Amino acid sequence: MKLAVISDLHDSIAHVGALRKACAAADALVVCGDFTTFGDQDRIQDIADRVSVDDKPCFFVIGNCDAVAADTALDGWANLHDRIVPLNGWTLTGIGGSLPCPGHTPSEFPEADYEQRLEKIRKSCGERAERLILVSHQPPFDTDADRLPSGIHVGCHALRRFIDVVQPACCLTGHIHEAVSRSCVGRTLLINPGPFSQGNIVTLDL
Repeated sequence: MKLAVISDLHDSIAHVGALRKACAAADALVVCGDFTTFGDQDRIQDIADRVSVDDKPCFFVIGNCDAVAADTALDGWANLHDRIVPLNGWTLTGIGGSLPCPGHTPSEFPEADYEQRLEKIRKSCGERAERLILVSHQPPFDTDADRLPSGIHVGCHALRRFIDVVQPACCLTGHIHEAVSRSCVGRTLLINPGPFSQGNIVTLDL
């Protein structure tokens, strides 16, 4: 299975042509949050419509800058927040929003919320973890995906503990624009594609 993965659109559709080319050979499109910068449901739906691929399943979680509920519904898209979704022999799940930010943003959750939701996912997935794809706008702590240019790590401890214990096949994330990376945490592939607003797109073969 091949996925096209983007994150942090922030209202930009300037690179949708390149995305269409990347999606041509993909089985699905995954968006790791921040369709907009403080956009409401109508604005998010508009951006989602512009980047969606008609003949491919499209999956998403919201980012901290999307001003809607984490489990909001988008026409033509499957929201992975708090859900377990099968796809071609794999299992997708996700968590939207982010940890509290230095400047307040609309969709923020404390560590305890991540802990609770991830425990629910762990119990639901059971032995399917080796074929589990975790989509989280917020990256896990102390990884290449959560490091600021200063070297400080700002990721989620609960996400890191989940990955260390469960070892999903991959974790797709975003949020930290400067932390574009492809790395491993144990056997888990961790990808932060970087901002789509800057033309960043990842294609992933599983």
